[in-house]
Order: sequence, then structure tokens, then C-alpha cells
Amino acid sequence: MALSIVKGLLQQYVQSLFDEGIINEQFSHIQHLKMVGRADHFVQLINMYCLDVESIISQLASYIDIPDVDFSKLDALTTEVAERSSRIGAEHVRLACVDLMQACDQKQKQNFLRALNWTKTEFTRTRTKLQVIVQMERRIMRLEAKRQQ
Repeated sequence: MALSIVKGLLQQYVQSLFDEGIINEQFSHIQHLKMVGRADHFVQLINMYCLDVESIISQLASYIDIPDVDFSKLDALTTEVAERSSRIGAEHVRLACVDLMQACDQKQKQNFLRALNWTKTEFTRTRTKLQVIVQMERRIMRLEAKRQQ
């Protein structure tokens, strides 16, 4: 009984993230991994995405503080965040990266800082919401393991 309730809550929660535009169809493709018996892999993908993007955003913040800013390096890192976000379906983060890329193209430090703050905000919101999914998935895995015993 508890298992079906948690699964239903998870499904509703994920749908609400789709409705808000925080995640997109790509997320449902990676979510399919759990349906083929790879829930642990799905959870790992989310955790790796969060750790990797957090690290890259930290690098972006440190590189923009250098007096002679290398915008090509910033652009490469921004592209990495956008690509990782696209692969996992983190739509708000991917969209926020567009402003970062434009600031790199324009070589505008102030615009980049503004866009970086926006990207950080979107990433933090998305990470928080993805971590709720991870917690629910782990709970489902525990309940399924208990059921099999």
C-alpha cells in the first residue's frame, strides 16, 4: 500500500515539474531507466548532474573574478552546463545558460555576472526539486526491497 502511494506522489511531483517547465521530455527519457530495473542508475545520473554542474558553476564564478577574463574559457564551461542540463532535461538551467553564452559572445563582464547569478538561482531551484525526486526514488527502492524479502 505505502509503495503505491509513494509511486503516485512521485508521479504527481514529476508532472508538476513538467507543468512548471523545470524539466522537459528528455527527463522522461532518462526516467525510463528506472522502469527497466535501473532505478539506482537513474538516481546516480541525477546526483552526478548536480555535483558536476555545481562544480562548473563554481569554476565560472572564480574565472570571472580574474582581471583579464578569458571569455572563451567561460563560454566552454557555460556550454558544458547547457549540454549537461539538456541531456538530463533540466530545462530552466539550460535556458538560463543562453544568457551566459550571449554575455560571453559580447565579452560583457557585468552581463555575465548577472546571467551567472540567474543561472545559479535556476540551478539551485532545479537541484532542490531533483533531490526530492532522488529521495522519493530511494524510498521506493527501500520499499520494493522490503517487499521482496
